[in-house]
Amino acid sequence: CRAADNLFWLGRYVERAEGTMRLLRAYHRRLTHYGSDTLPLVETIAAHLTRIALPPADPLPPGLLHHFALARDCAANVRDRFSTDGWNALSDLAATAQDLADRAHRGEDTVRAMSILLRKLGGFTGLVHDNMFRFNGWRFLTMGRAVERADQIASLLIAFVDPATPPGGYDLAVEVGDSVMTHRRRYSVESNRNTVIDLLALDPLNPRAVVHQFDKLQEHFGFLPGAERHRPTTELQRAMLKTHAALSVHTAGNLDTAALLNLGAEIGELSE
Repeated sequence: CRAADNLFWLGRYVERAEGTMRLLRAYHRRLTHYGSDTLPLVETIAAHLTRIALPPADPLPPGLLHHFALARDCAANVRDRFSTDGWNALSDLAATAQDLADRAHRGEDTVRAMSILLRKLGGFTGLVHDNMFRFNGWRFLTMGRAVERADQIASLLIAFVDPATPPGGYDLAVEVGDSVMTHRRRYSVESNRNTVIDLLALDPLNPRAVVHQFDKLQEHFGFLPGAERHRPTTELQRAMLKTHAALSVHTAGNLDTAALLNLGAEIGELSE
């Protein structure tokens, strides 16, 4: 149980770090482009970063370094279940983040730093996906990433796809959601609220979409002990099915900010 808990939270901290880095990169990219942090969209991003305890004045905020430290602590607690290559990749990632924090400056410098860290994180997640034995601990790690990604995308949509968001919010959400190429391929129009909600919340084929995370959660939960079909439905299964079903019947037109806020609250309850 303790190993599963550590692997679940390892997945969450790694995914939280990735979402944080994508958001910071988008913020500093716009800071570089516009040359001011007083423009409406840049101010909105800065306010969002402040709300999630990432002071925008710091190129690499302590909160981001804390995510890496917590991920490394969780991995250290399950060293007997973690490959040497995976451990080394995670340690290298944490060390690189600390090194960049000591010398990165706001703007283009931070954009480059975030890109370096995202590439290194991609190497770590690739090792986990390709090399890790599919035991229950791996499933908890993957479920942790899915829960965190669903939570982060829901928060992103709440913050930047609300009708009151300044111009540029839709493009920002697609960028941070790592779906720029997919949006360009799927839609023949510029990003708008419906296309962004459809792509990042409701598209089961988009690995960044919220509904895709619930598909993944249900798939992995079905392999865990006690989840056999002949057994009574557990509290977690009922909560997961309820949220998944509610999300699946939404359309881009009716998944408004209030519904997204409710979805975010339900994702938080699922984690517990």
